[in-house]
Amino acid sequence: MSWFQPRSLLFWVYCLAVVIGPLLFLVQAAGQVLFAGVPALAALPITALTLLVIGRILFALDPFRARRRLLAPMAMGAIWGATVWTGLAMWANDHLSRTITNLFGDRFAVSWSAAFTAPIDEEYIKAIGIAVVAILFRPRLTRPMHGLLLGAAVGLGAQIAEDCLYSTQTALSSPQDPVVDVLLVAVLRLVTALTSHWAMSALAGVSIVLALIRTDRSWGWRLGVFALFYALAFAMHFLFDSPRPPGPALLSTYLPILIDLVVFALAYAWVLRTERHWFRELIARPAARGVGSEAGLAPLLTYHRRRKARQALRHSTGWSRKQAKLYERSLLDRVTDLDLAVSQQISPPSGFGPGAGGLPPQVGARYGW
Repeated sequence: MSWFQPRSLLFWVYCLAVVIGPLLFLVQAAGQVLFAGVPALAALPITALTLLVIGRILFALDPFRARRRLLAPMAMGAIWGATVWTGLAMWANDHLSRTITNLFGDRFAVSWSAAFTAPIDEEYIKAIGIAVVAILFRPRLTRPMHGLLLGAAVGLGAQIAEDCLYSTQTALSSPQDPVVDVLLVAVLRLVTALTSHWAMSALAGVSIVLALIRTDRSWGWRLGVFALFYALAFAMHFLFDSPRPPGPALLSTYLPILIDLVVFALAYAWVLRTERHWFRELIARPAARGVGSEAGLAPLLTYHRRRKARQALRHSTGWSRKQAKLYERSLLDRVTDLDLAVSQQISPPSGFGPGAGGLPPQVGARYGW
C-alpha cells in the first residue's frame, strides 16, 4: 500500500491539514520566530540529539521490527505532529487557558491551566492525526505494537516541534545571555523527553488502533480498551504539566516523570506480551519450518535469549558481533515476513560467514538457531 492515495478523500484532508498547520502557526508566532534570531538556533544540535535518542528508544521497544512495515505511516504521523499539532495546539491552548481563567480565576489558572489544557487539546489533536493515518493504512495495522509505534511517531513530531518553539521563547525572554539559557532549556527538554509527547501518544495510538482493528470483539470491549489507554495518556500528560509539590528540588521535579515512566512501562509490558504471543504463534506455523524448528526459533522471543544465542554462534563460527547480529536480524525478518499476505522467501545477508548459506551445517540446530 502506497502512502500516495489520490482516490482517498481522507488523504487529501490530511494533505490540506499539514499545509494549514504551519500557516496557522506562522499567523500566531511569526514575530516570535523572527525576533528570536540566531540564539534560538543554538538548541538545534541538542534537539537533533533528542530526536536520535527517542528514535533509538523506539527501536529498542520494537523487538520484532514491526516498524519495517510502518515506515510510511510513521513518517506521515510525525509530519502531522510537527505541522498540524503545532499550529492547532497553540490556538487551542490559548483559548482553553482563557476559559479556565474565566471560570476559576487567575490564581487557579496560573498553577493548573497547563495541567488541564494540554491533556485535553494537545492529546486530542495528536489522536486525530493517529486516527487519520491509521484509517489510511488500516491493512498494515494488525497488532497493538503497530498502534504504539504510530502514536509515538506522531508524538515525536510534536515533541521536536515544541522543543524548537521553546527555544524561540527562551531566546526572547533572556536578553542577557540567551544562548546559555537556550542551551539549558534544550538540555532540560532532552532529560524530560523520556516520558514526553511520544510516550503519551504511544498509548493513545494503542487505544485507537485496537478500537479500529479488533472487529472480532464487541464494541463494548473496543471502547473499553480505547478508554483505558487514552485515559492513561491523558493522566501522563496531566501529571507531566501539574504543579510540582513542595519538597527537595530534584524529587519534586522528577517524581512526576518517574510516575509517568512507571505508567508507560506497565502499559508497554502488556503490548510486549501481545507481541511475544503473536511471535510464538508465528513460529508454530508449518510455514515457519522453512526457516527453522520451533525450538530453534524460540531464542528470538527475548533479548536475553538472543544474546546467549549470538554468543554461542560467534563461538562456533568465529563471526564478529556484527555478523552474528546481521544473521539474527535476517532470521527475524524471515519469520515475521510469514505474517504477510504473500509469503516471501528472503535469503540471509550475503558476504559474511562460512559457506554459501552463511552458516555451517548443524550450527543452527545445535545452538538454537
